[in-house]
Formats: sequence, C-alpha cells, structure tokens
Amino acid sequence: MTGRPIHQLFEEQARQTPERIAVITDGDRIGYGRLDADAGQLAAYLAAHAGLPDSRSTVAICTRQPAEVLVSILAVLKAGHAYAVLDPGTPAKELHRLLGLARAKAVITDTSLLPRIDDGQGRTAICLDTDATDIAHAGPAPRDTPGPSPVGPAAVLFTAGTTGSPVAVPTSHDRLLAAYAAWSEIYGLSPEDRVLVTAPPGTTEFTGGWIRALCSGATLVLSEGPITPEQVTAEQITVAEMNPATAARLTAEELPSLRLLAVGGAPLRLDEQLRLQGLLPAIGARVLSVYGPAEVAGCGTWFEPEQLPGPVANPERTAYLGLPFPGCAATLRKGRIWLTPPEGGDAVPTGDVGRRQGEGPMEFRGRAADRVKIDGRTVDTYRVETALAGHPHIQDVVVTGDRGRTGSRLIAFVVPSAKAPFGAPPEADSLRARLTGLVPAGDVPETVVRLRKLPVNAAGKVDRGELPLPPVPGAVRASGKSGAGGETSEGAIAGVVTVFSGFLALVLTPVIFPGSTNLNGVPAPWNVLFALLYLAELCAFAVGMGFLAVGRATMLRRSESRGLTAAAHLALVYLLVAWWPQDNLYRLTAKTDWPRQAALVYAFNVPLMIAALIVVIWVVSLPAVRQRGR
Repeated sequence: MTGRPIHQLFEEQARQTPERIAVITDGDRIGYGRLDADAGQLAAYLAAHAGLPDSRSTVAICTRQPAEVLVSILAVLKAGHAYAVLDPGTPAKELHRLLGLARAKAVITDTSLLPRIDDGQGRTAICLDTDATDIAHAGPAPRDTPGPSPVGPAAVLFTAGTTGSPVAVPTSHDRLLAAYAAWSEIYGLSPEDRVLVTAPPGTTEFTGGWIRALCSGATLVLSEGPITPEQVTAEQITVAEMNPATAARLTAEELPSLRLLAVGGAPLRLDEQLRLQGLLPAIGARVLSVYGPAEVAGCGTWFEPEQLPGPVANPERTAYLGLPFPGCAATLRKGRIWLTPPEGGDAVPTGDVGRRQGEGPMEFRGRAADRVKIDGRTVDTYRVETALAGHPHIQDVVVTGDRGRTGSRLIAFVVPSAKAPFGAPPEADSLRARLTGLVPAGDVPETVVRLRKLPVNAAGKVDRGELPLPPVPGAVRASGKSGAGGETSEGAIAGVVTVFSGFLALVLTPVIFPGSTNLNGVPAPWNVLFALLYLAELCAFAVGMGFLAVGRATMLRRSESRGLTAAAHLALVYLLVAWWPQDNLYRLTAKTDWPRQAALVYAFNVPLMIAALIVVIWVVSLPAVRQRGR
C-alpha cells in the first residue's frame, strides 16, 4: 500500500467507476468522475496562479461548504502540496495563528472570509466564488504516475484543542496510506457502502472519513447541519461515523440500514456502547469505539464488546480503548497511554491515562491534564465523573476545579436527565450517597452547576475552558436550593441589590444633595424631561450596584484574565454609578466656581475616560484570551 500518494487510491476509483456517486451533500450528488475533474481543474489553476515557491508547500483551506473543502483537498494533493483545513468559524486571531503554524503559503477560501483570513503575510488567496470562471477553464491536472511517496507531508492536521492551544501535526502520505490499510481491515468498507461523516472538515476525524470512503469506492455523505434519523434512513446509510452525543441523538429511532456505527472524538462508555448495539436492528451490525489523536492520523485503537473476556460489573463507569489498529501499537508508560503510528516509527504520548487488567482490553481513565489540585492534593476528576455517570438524574457531567480562582473546591457541571424532577440537578445528599465508597470523601463536588448541555469544540469534545464559573463561592450549592443553577442565583442577587440601591438613592438624594433635584422653577415641558433624566441617573446607579455584586463572575466566563477582568468590571461599575453623584454635584456648583468645577472634572470626567479605555482594552482582548486547544 505504501509508495504512492494517498489521492491515487481515489483516482483509481474515479477511473474505474466515474459514474458512481462519490459524495452526497444537502443539495447535490457528485459522481467520482465529476469530483476528479473538478479537483483537477482547481489543481491546474492552483499550479498556475498560486505562486508557490516549491512543490511541497502547504495550502490552507477555509470555506463553508463541505463539498468545496473536499474538492480543494483533492486539488491540493493533485498539485503536489499539503493541505491544512481551517474552520471558518474560528476567531480571526486564532486563524492567523493556525496559518502560521501550518506555514501556509496560499489559502483557498471565499471572498466573504478574506477579511478574517488576511493576516498581512502576503499569502496568495484563491477565492472559489470570484475565481470560479477562471478555475472552470483551467486545464485538468495530470494524474500522478506510480512511484515513491512524495517527500514531505500530505496534510497538516491540528490537535483537537481541549486542554491547550491546537498544535499542527504534519502527516505524510505513507502514514495516511498505512492508516487506510488498517481502517480497511477493521471497517471492511466496500463500494456498496454509504458512509456518513458528521465531523467538521477541520477535524482529524473528517480526514479519516473521506479517506476511508473515497479510497474504497464508497459514497461519502456530508451534511452542513445536524443530520436526522429520517435522512439516515432515506439515504440508506450503512456506515456512520460520529461523536457520542450525535450517536445518542440519532439512535433515538430505529436505523434499519446501518451495519456499522463508529463512535470517536471522545471515549464511549461501555453501557452506552451496549445500548447502541442493541438499537441497531441489522443482522451483524457493529458498534465500534475508536480512539486516536491527530499525532497518529486518528488511527490508534478500536473496541467492541466482543473483545471482553467476560461481563463487566459496572459498565456505566467504564470506557475501553480496546485493541490497536493493524500496524499500530498502544502501550502504557507509568499509567500514561502512548501510541505508535500506523506506519511505525516512534511512539507518541497522548496525554491520556489508561490501565489494563489481566488479559482484558485497555481501559480509558481520563486525561492527565483534567486532574486538579484541591488543598494540595491531586483529584482524579475522571473517577468522580464515572462514579456519577450512572446516576438516574444525570445525563452528562464534568467535574473540574474552580479554574481562574482559588482552586480550592470541586465543581460538578451537570446536565440533568429526563428523569430529574423539575429538571434540577441532584441534591448534595444524592451526590454524596452515590460517591460514598467510590471516591475519597474530599473528592465529592462542593458545588453543582446545572447546564442545558456541555460546551463542545469543533471536534465534538467537551471544552472545559468554556464551562461557566459559578458567580461566587457557595452561591450555587449542591443542596439544590437555587433550583435553576447559577443563572437564577445571579439574577436573584442582582435584582435584590439593584432594587435596594435604587430605593436608597431615591431616599438619600434630597438628604445628601439638598435642592439638586428641585424643579419648581423649571417650566413645562422641560421639567418633565429633567425629571426623567434624574430617574435615569438613579436607575444607572442602581444597575451599577447590582452589577458590582455579580458582574465579575459573569465577565470571567468570557475571559480568564483575572486582573484585566477585575479592572474592566470596576470600570463598568464606575461608568454606571458615577452619574448619580456627579450630576447632583454639578447642579449644586456655580458655573463660575472654577476651583470646584475643576475638582469635579478631575474627580469624575477623567476617571470616566480612563474607565471607558479599560473596558475597550478588555473587549479587544477577548478573542485572544478565549483561544483554547488540546
């Protein structure tokens, strides 16, 4: 299988069966011949107009249509370059960083995305919309002749970005070819298969999906939005690849055509895998849990329940990684998982924790980076999460520390199940009873935050950096007294403080600033306008005091820069609160009382300008501080 470019496997399929459907999208069906021709034209245009300095440059692809991404990938490979797919929804600063990591010399994109992509580095931009006519008239790119694999990468993949900034992983043709051979042996794809890939184009899972489908002569099914069970049945999908959340949603109804469900992106609990297996009515239908980061092109391990030597006592607390794909290897070093890529070479660390008991398959035990320090000791949050996984009132749960603050307490972010009364998270006694004997007493979460769903990144993995912080320590306790989680608690606190502050300001204004709001000498309708102005000042003061009580926690959810957030929080409070004393003092000061006028300007106006500047700096910094990766 080695010794040639990966896209030649697709070209062979295009030559043999040009009329067979290669790709099904929401609005089109593209045959192998047409897909090959479209990619060839774009490859020829790329060669003539991209101005690339050598034959092994990296070309970034950033466009919204999955079919356009696929054509661009094949075109870049045909032109002898490496591709790197970027998610167009990525913030501009992060796009620029990823372009730099990939060392992209050119970008294939759309005109509407150019302002966000342009980082001033002078990269050639090929726009699929405005250059469409010229691309259509470009000559076809010649097919590669069999020979040694090209030197240099075929693709630059990016790690998922769940515990740090995404990292670029150059991936060779040999690695992708070896991965394809390994996948073929386990998946058993044929030209009769219709393969649904739900992963976004910028993910490693998408790269594996298109290679598995198109190099086997199968039909690749892509969707721009969430796919429904009805679509799976209508398109006669036989193989589906998705993350656990999508799998749970789609299998809520019977899918008679499905013979293979491959679940990746996050380890699949055994109880869920067994449940999914029972929902597939086709004879011999299989559910695979697949595992592999970008460093091994997504080809690491695979698991199905038949690998187990016997029954498992608590399947809801267990997720297995199983056996390595052919050509790969999975080993444990001091409890950490290392994977050997499918074409061989040096083993790479995954950052994940595992264990193997006896002759059984390897078990997933969480990510080392997700463990937290509480009062000087390390808490295995994965152990707590799995112990809570079978709770009847919990659908999903993530346990983490109080990031960005003191790190002195555990927080459970809970998505209540349909069985949870009134949609509320479990109370403290219920959590404690569930965890007793399963985890140390100090590992019981002190705080519970209810969420409608867990935040996930483009790869479908839980993004712990996007979990909302509780407003203040103890405001949302596991007792469940708040009922609706952090949002309700914050709203109640803010409402009480706002109403009380407004009432005090109304009562104290004539006491502290006697005569400042006297409108006896002001004729109509101006007296009404001034009365409304005074009321607005009181409201601004009251809202500012309410924001003082809960605003910092709200702002910390958008930014982890504690110092800058604290400054911006106080600046916003000052901008709101200052109007009440400022205007009252101005009204009581004679226009010609220059010393007092100057004192008021420097006491109020200058700080107002400084406060506004601080808020602007905080807002501008938001895209940078919110970048997270694996």
